[in-house]
Amino acid sequence: MSNVRLYEEIPLQILEQLGFPLNYHQLSLEQKDLIDHIFNGTAEIKAKLYNCREKVFLLEDRVADLEYELRDLAGEK
Repeated sequence: MSNVRLYEEIPLQILEQLGFPLNYHQLSLEQKDLIDHIFNGTAEIKAKLYNCREKVFLLEDRVADLEYELRDLAGEK
């Protein structure tokens, strides 16, 4: 997700309280540097979170498969 899109998701009330413009393209260079720095960290965290969720789903599927195999081996269908 782009920084522009992330900026658009910030509630307007918060931007007004901070004195930030409502449009990303109207940010000063200093404001844009701050926002980009924050959002780049956010994007990295979101990517890691997505990867973790994928791994959890794969592990859950594998556990379900193993449980089924154990029940099958124990004769508990």
